[in-house]
Amino acid sequence: MFNFIKKFYKREIPILMYHRLVNDESNKGVHTIYYDVNKFEEQLKYLKKNNYKTITFKDLYHLNKEERKKEKYIILTFDDGYKDNYELLFPLLKKYDMKAVIYMVSHLEYNKWDVEETNEKKFDLMSINEIKEMYNSGLIEFGGHTMHHIKLNKFSEDIQRKEIEENKKFLEKLLDTELYSFAYPFGYFNEISKKVVKEVGYKYGVATNSGPFYIEDDLYEIRRIGIFSDTTFSKFKRRVKGNYNLKKVKDRNEKI
Repeated sequence: MFNFIKKFYKREIPILMYHRLVNDESNKGVHTIYYDVNKFEEQLKYLKKNNYKTITFKDLYHLNKEERKKEKYIILTFDDGYKDNYELLFPLLKKYDMKAVIYMVSHLEYNKWDVEETNEKKFDLMSINEIKEMYNSGLIEFGGHTMHHIKLNKFSEDIQRKEIEENKKFLEKLLDTELYSFAYPFGYFNEISKKVVKEVGYKYGVATNSGPFYIEDDLYEIRRIGIFSDTTFSKFKRRVKGNYNLKKVKDRNEKI
């Protein structure tokens, strides 16, 4: 009991998961993966006021355990690479001097996977020039997210490897840099997916709501904390405390 209580009060770096930012009703989609840009700015103000330091996975890779204890680190991640990340997210990151990680689908121009499968509205992804500009700012780290945003666990190892590896090669050539992390589209993956992500050279593989509490317990199934359209400010504050995921992991383990 003592060991569990002791562990409960330990913190982990919160890794938040966003997708799209919107500034009016017309940009809202069928799914709840959008978030109001004004509410997002309030979150950034809160993080700044409370001395959180935004980092990327490259930063994390070069931090030792002692250094991680010296600051209140947090990682902001955005999946898919929507154009609103350039139009709405990027200006706010520059305004508050904060960093984010964007997981980029490399071989599509819009959210084709959602449009075809779930009747979602069409939302453009960022252009090559926009990707380059964001990366060159030093505020954005890009990560892999497959070529076509597929459900990896539905496919053979060969197809998974092509989607993961060709996406990585494309982005690394475009940006002339090494990619450090990969996000599984939809949060769907299997052990083959994790093996391939590691073999092609990624240091980290990030999931959605699966994985252990501590990052180092499984570097290729890192749990993130979702921020969706119905996430209130009070819920946000609970999510960034550093122990939010611990209860979820404990509840999951008790059900197994």
